[in-house]
Amino acid sequence: MNKHALTVMIADDDGAMRSLLAMVLKEHGYRDFVYASDGQQAVELIRTGGAAVGLAFLDIDMPGFSGLEVLALARQHRPGCACVIVSAHSAVDNVMAAIRGGAAGFVVKPYSAQRIAEVLGKIERGSHP
Repeated sequence: MNKHALTVMIADDDGAMRSLLAMVLKEHGYRDFVYASDGQQAVELIRTGGAAVGLAFLDIDMPGFSGLEVLALARQHRPGCACVIVSAHSAVDNVMAAIRGGAAGFVVKPYSAQRIAEVLGKIERGSHP
């Protein structure tokens, strides 16, 4: 995965969370970002975004469409995109739904830079669906 050749989408209705995640990702060499503040914007970026969205962090609980719904669309429209589901709740049902949906990872908020690094390492090694 060439970090400089792909765009990272961060979809979260909490602006502070979007900014924090972008800061952590920049520390890991990612440079190009697009942002969605709700599920509808995320769907539009997946469907029509001209940018090469190759990595997406999707909040599970957003207005419009949930992160799981956006994940399903991403699997159809951008099958090479690694999607990470982010949630404030670590309920087993959420984790299992993300895995069944083809998520590359699941991160519980509030997340640490170390946890994001672990998920990125897994994705960069290619060990995700």
